[in-house]
Amino acid sequence: MIQILQDGWTLFREGGVIMIMLAGVACILYASAFAALAYVRQGNLDEREQHRWEEYIRNPELADGKLGEALRYVLHGPRLSIKTVGRRFDEIRIHILSAIDHRLLVLNTLVAAAPLAGLLGTVMGMLAMFAGLSHGRGPAGMQRVADGMQEALITTQTGLTIALPGLFIALVIKSRRDRIRATLVRLESLILATRFHREPETR
Repeated sequence: MIQILQDGWTLFREGGVIMIMLAGVACILYASAFAALAYVRQGNLDEREQHRWEEYIRNPELADGKLGEALRYVLHGPRLSIKTVGRRFDEIRIHILSAIDHRLLVLNTLVAAAPLAGLLGTVMGMLAMFAGLSHGRGPAGMQRVADGMQEALITTQTGLTIALPGLFIALVIKSRRDRIRATLVRLESLILATRFHREPETR
């Protein structure tokens, strides 16, 4: 374990100053990613209790969590109409889904920033290589070329290594967001079907 930490520290130092930027991006990215993941995983706006949805619609007080909060808000009031149900579901969608979308926007921006920061390190490493070549073919010049090449490769690798797990976490959050949206749509349809009966059209 100590050897791994020592190797990581050596790699960090050999990557140059861009590694400090990449470390900052990584910290913010994964803090945002796990916070967003925790946000979409909390609550019960999913299909786990769909076998009890009709019972919850008849008596919203039986439901708990975010599902119960949503149902009690939508079904509150003696004079409930189709427009009222639709408007309240729109408000719930805006409140919940926009919060997830905001977190996804931040996460996707950071995922894109990581390889770009690595690319910046690649450019700086290439410049160091050219500077080494300009010093001739002596040992000092060759060492500067090797250091520049190493910096270019390390930063590129680090940027991609930071970005890929963040991309997968963003996909998980997006999938969860779509499930929440689908659950709200199904709940709205079920409420309209069970609480409101449309009269047959007359010709």
